[in-house]
Amino acid sequence: MLLDLRDGIRNSKWLKYLLVTVICIPFALFGIGSYFSGGGPDYAAKVNGEKVSLGAFQNAYQTENARMRQMFGGQIPEGFNSVSMIGNQAMNSVITQEVLRQSTVDNGFAVSDESVASNLFAIEAFNVDGKFDPERYQMQLQSMGVSAAEFEEQYRVDLVMQQLQNSIVSTGFSLPDEERLVKSLRDQKRNLSYISMDLAKKAETIEVSDEDIATYYDDNVSQYNNPEKVIVEYIELNIDDLKADIEVTDADLNGYYDANKTQWVAPELRDASHILLSLDSDASDGDVEEKQGEALALIERLNSGESFEDLAREFSDDTGSAENGGSLGEFGEGVMVPAFEEAAFSMAVGELSAPVRSDFGFHIIRLDNIIGERGKSFEEVKEEVEDLFRAEAAENRFYEVSEQLQNAAYENSDSLEPAAEETGLQVETSDWIDSTTTEGLGSNRQVLAAALTDDVLNNGLNSETVELGEYHSVVLRTLEHEPPSPKPLDEVKADIQLALQNERATEQLTELANKIVEDLAAGGDPAEIAGANEAEYHETQSVSRSSTEVDRELVRTVFTMPKPDTTGPVYETVTTSDGNMAVAIFSGVETSEASDTTEEATDDTPAGPQASPLVSLGPTEFQSFVSTLEQRADIVKNEALLGGESQYPAR
Repeated sequence: MLLDLRDGIRNSKWLKYLLVTVICIPFALFGIGSYFSGGGPDYAAKVNGEKVSLGAFQNAYQTENARMRQMFGGQIPEGFNSVSMIGNQAMNSVITQEVLRQSTVDNGFAVSDESVASNLFAIEAFNVDGKFDPERYQMQLQSMGVSAAEFEEQYRVDLVMQQLQNSIVSTGFSLPDEERLVKSLRDQKRNLSYISMDLAKKAETIEVSDEDIATYYDDNVSQYNNPEKVIVEYIELNIDDLKADIEVTDADLNGYYDANKTQWVAPELRDASHILLSLDSDASDGDVEEKQGEALALIERLNSGESFEDLAREFSDDTGSAENGGSLGEFGEGVMVPAFEEAAFSMAVGELSAPVRSDFGFHIIRLDNIIGERGKSFEEVKEEVEDLFRAEAAENRFYEVSEQLQNAAYENSDSLEPAAEETGLQVETSDWIDSTTTEGLGSNRQVLAAALTDDVLNNGLNSETVELGEYHSVVLRTLEHEPPSPKPLDEVKADIQLALQNERATEQLTELANKIVEDLAAGGDPAEIAGANEAEYHETQSVSRSSTEVDRELVRTVFTMPKPDTTGPVYETVTTSDGNMAVAIFSGVETSEASDTTEEATDDTPAGPQASPLVSLGPTEFQSFVSTLEQRADIVKNEALLGGESQYPAR
């Protein structure tokens, strides 16, 4: 089955186009001129000199954007919807994938074709009645919009990555006492009280002068810039548009249905039994005659009324089917050896064959049943057939038009009109695009990056082909450009006022918190100290590491504070998760009975290192391994994809 599947993939028309495209990538996508002249980076990042493709970054960006939308119920809140934030997360993701990929190569990790196949066969989505089904496999891939070659190559990479991860995670170990220690720490509870101070309430009391606002604006004007932006004209090539333009006739659809009938109709099957009398393929004429005589003798016995099943169990050399009375079960064309298949598919139900010679010997065949074609008629699946027909035709058309577009845009580099005439596509004009654009053409980071390359922005040339996704690309030229410019003071005055109020309120609350800590350390009553400082005291409660009743920053802090001694509680100033200020008061550890009662080691307890359900060091070691790889790697990011200088420290 693996060989049949592989041959089918190799003979795929789609794959042939894919291979041609791969060969032509340096010329079709980037143009011959890119080898001789400058231009924007044709990569998202470089890791140890190896490029991470723009397409990989775009896929990661869209995935992260979709994840954020799902997290917030479809609408990303302002502040979280930062292009730079999502872009950096996507960039970090593709860089991590690349350093891991390089590590698998350096360490000799590999997955065989057989292993890829066996893992693919185990995927339930590709199974019918518990068995891998090639037709279902192809249909599933078509629904995902990927070819078998693409899917299997990415699946191989995933398996190799998993192999690397497992090699580290599965070798992590812990000592026997570590589990008991971790259990005790995990179940521990700490007594926490705290005094909280409201930042917003404090900020409202702070006055900020116009002079202060103007000074802050002058000192931080770069924080209040309008981003660099462009207007571009472009030709967009999208397979969805091509699909809509494909002319389709009923004859085309009927032909496609017949050529791909196995996608909708299960083929006719035969259910047969046989008795095999083994014979070498190069047996002498005498041996052949003798074995044929034995077969004829058995047929006479069968015709006289003896049980086929009993004779099969007694005489058949096919031990697998003999145990089942000679039954081979159901099978279709292309499964059995030719001579056997020809006989089986020409018989009537209940008929007994003459001896049939094959490379295995002589077969006596009984046809037990004919299972006719079953599935959906052309009329039932006509819409699906049309969609698949259009998709396949559009794929072929896409590669043709893509080459025409690239060549025409390169050969007439000062205008998009010749390319539009050559391809029949329209020249369109965008709205203003900048690093904050989240809809339309400008939501693709590659568009702005291409528009700001030296050749396109300063030399007035057409861009190279910009890949926006699978079967989706664009060629563009920059029409208008505005460099970064400061926002007027009046526009940002309220923001600056709030920033100054919060900044000064934080300073004042920090001083107040320090004073409260001094008063508490001197033996003052927490409730009285809170009341005297317009703060709020929260009574002592027992909190665990997973407590949700108290702010998570307070919980995190109390479990990092040193254990109180005989002199009294321990105090620490905390900025809570909502931006307010608090003084945490840690007064003691409350140990549960479960953590007091540690399990004694038995004679069966291993003396050496062992894996523990509580102490799983493998995942931590893998994360450390990844971090080390990234720290040691030479990483260059295409900052244009991130909307300018990255706001996060380089890895």
